[in-house]
Amino acid sequence: MLNCWFSFKQVKHSDDLVAQAEPRLMAKIEKYATKAIDAHVTFTQFSPEEYSCRCVIKGGDGFNIQVEAHKENLNSAFDTMLHRLETQLKRQKDKIKRHKYDGKSLKVLPPLEVVDKEWDDEVDAEDLIKFVEATDRRKA
Repeated sequence: MLNCWFSFKQVKHSDDLVAQAEPRLMAKIEKYATKAIDAHVTFTQFSPEEYSCRCVIKGGDGFNIQVEAHKENLNSAFDTMLHRLETQLKRQKDKIKRHKYDGKSLKVLPPLEVVDKEWDDEVDAEDLIKFVEATDRRKA
């Protein structure tokens, strides 16, 4: 379940922008994040020629992503932010995948050969003393 909020700072609220942005944002997040919890997008106007779009995502997989883009209009700022967000989400997903066992990272040992020899139940005292001394040296 994903909660998505849109905030506007010093910009008039635009339902059209939210209607266009929300499905695109949800599609990117659902594609790459398995357990996204919250997404908060903030549109800000710094000057008549500079707009900012910032997105903060908190995920259930233990990640928090913050992405920001500055452009001349809100739509291009959102597009740039969405591209940067996609890059960060790809990195996070690859990081999670690499952490899991892929079957190739461990060397496969050949099966042990069964040796049919009769073992003596007797142990020499000298061999036992050598063994204890060798293990003591390894610990030290």
